[in-house]
Amino acid sequence: MLERADSLTAVNLKQTEDSLRQLVARLDWSAAVAFGLPFLLYWVTAAPTIYNLDSAEFTTAVAANGLIRATGYPLYLLLGKLWSWLPLSADMGYRMNLFSAFCGALTILLAERILRRLQVSGWARLGALGLLASAPFFWALALIAEVYTLHTALMAGIILALLRWAESPTPLRFALPILLMALSMGNHAATALLVPGCVWFVLTRHPRQMLQPRTLAAGMGALLLGTAVFLILPLRYATQPIFNYAGLYDAAGNFQPANLQTWNGFWQLITGQTFAGQMFGYRLAEVGLQITAYAAQLWTAFFAIGIGPGIMGMIVLWRKDWRLNGMLTLMFLANAIFYINYRVVDKNTMFLPTYLIFAIWLGVGYQWLLVWVRPSMSGTNHHNAPPSRFKVDRLVQLFIVGVVALAVGMNWQQVDLSDDWSTRLQSEAILNQAEPDALIFGWWDTVPAIQYLQLVEGQRTDVTAINRFLISPEEMNKLILTEIGRRPVYINNPSIALLRETTVTAVGPLYRLEPKNR
Repeated sequence: MLERADSLTAVNLKQTEDSLRQLVARLDWSAAVAFGLPFLLYWVTAAPTIYNLDSAEFTTAVAANGLIRATGYPLYLLLGKLWSWLPLSADMGYRMNLFSAFCGALTILLAERILRRLQVSGWARLGALGLLASAPFFWALALIAEVYTLHTALMAGIILALLRWAESPTPLRFALPILLMALSMGNHAATALLVPGCVWFVLTRHPRQMLQPRTLAAGMGALLLGTAVFLILPLRYATQPIFNYAGLYDAAGNFQPANLQTWNGFWQLITGQTFAGQMFGYRLAEVGLQITAYAAQLWTAFFAIGIGPGIMGMIVLWRKDWRLNGMLTLMFLANAIFYINYRVVDKNTMFLPTYLIFAIWLGVGYQWLLVWVRPSMSGTNHHNAPPSRFKVDRLVQLFIVGVVALAVGMNWQQVDLSDDWSTRLQSEAILNQAEPDALIFGWWDTVPAIQYLQLVEGQRTDVTAINRFLISPEEMNKLILTEIGRRPVYINNPSIALLRETTVTAVGPLYRLEPKNR
C-alpha cells in the first residue's frame, strides 16, 4: 500500500511539474517584462502619500466622490474609484499614485504590442520603450495621481485596435477603437487631437468598409456606449458632493456649483471653456521660443542618443506603411502644435502623447539599424559572414541596452519621489498652526492637499479652505474684508489691495491677515 501511495504521489508531482513547465512555456515573457519592469520601477520610486497641485485634487475627488474642474475627467473618477478599493495601502494618496504607475506600465506594454506588430525585434523594442519608460516627465507622471499615463495607455490601445482592424476589418474590430476613443474623451479632452490621424488611417486603409450598415451601426453603438461615462458628472452633481471644483465662490463665501443637470453647465465643464483663453495664447514672436523649449524637452526625454534613430524610424515607416505613419505623424503634430501654443505653466507634463509616437518611431529606427549592421542572409552564408560584422551586431545591442541603463541611472535621482512627504507635512503644519474656525485662501500647491486631510482623513474640519482658482480676486477681497473681523484669515500671498487694508504676519507658508485699525 505504501509503495502504491508513493507511486501515486510521484505521478501527481510529475503531472504538476509538467503543468508548470507548460504554463511557463506559454507565458509571454516579452509582455511580462514590458509591463513588469516599468511597474516595478515606478512602484519603487512612487510618492508615498498625497502629492500637490492637480494630484491632490484628483485624489480628493476620487476618495470623496467629488467633482473636478473642467473638463470633469469622469473616466478617471470612475476607474480611480474602482482602483481605490484595492487593499494596496491605508494611504489613499499612495494608492492613487500606484494607479498612475499601473497605467504607465500598461502604456509600455501596449506600445510593445504595437512594435511587435511592426515586426520590431526584442532588442529594438527594449531600447525604444526603455527610453520612453525612463523619460523624465513620463516617469515622473507615473509616480503621482494624474491623468496623463491613463491618457497614453488609452492612446496606445486605440492605435493597437486600429492596427488589428486594418488586418481584418470587421464591424466589431471597427467598434473597439471608437469605444476606446469615446472613453478616452472621458479621461482627457486632448483625445480630440487624435481624431485627424484616426480618420486618415481609416479612410486610406479601408474606406468602403465604413459605409457598410453593420459597420456604421457598430461604430455608433460604441460611440454611445463610450460617451455614457459622462453621465457620471450629472449623477454626482445630484448628490451635492462635499468636494466640488465645478463652480465658483461668491463674495459671501458661498459656493455656487455649476448646474451639471443643465446642458449649458454640463457643456461648459466638459469642453474646458475655463481654459479657452490659454489655448493658442502666445504671440507669433513667442512661438519660436516655445518650439525650441519643446525640442529641448524631446531631446532630453530620449537621452539625445535616441533622436537620430527616431527620425530615421519615421522615414523608414513612411516607406514601409505610409498610411500608418500618416496617422502617427498627424497625432504627433496635433499634440505638439496644440501644447506648444498652450499658455500654462505646467504644459511640459502634457507632451506625453508625442513621446509615445516618437518611441514607436525609435523602435522602427533601432530595428533598421540592427538590420543594417547584421550580416546579409542572401549571398553570404550566415556562418561564413565576417566575425567583425557579428561583433558590430552585438555591440549595437549592448549599446541600446546600455543607453537605457544609463538613462534610468541618471534620471532616477531627478524623479524619485519615494521619500517625498513634503505635501503632507506642509498641509499638516498649516492645519496645526491655523486657529479654530480659520479661513484659508491658497492656490493648487496648498488648498487641495488641505482639503484631502480634512475630507479623507478627518483632520481639522473646522477650518474652511478655498482655492483661489474658484473665486475672482474682487470677490475674494470682499470676502476677506468682511470676515477678517470675525475669524482668523490666512492667505498664501496677499494682493496689493489687501496690503492697503490689512496688516500681515507670516505664519509658516501662509500669512495671517488682521485689520489695520486693530
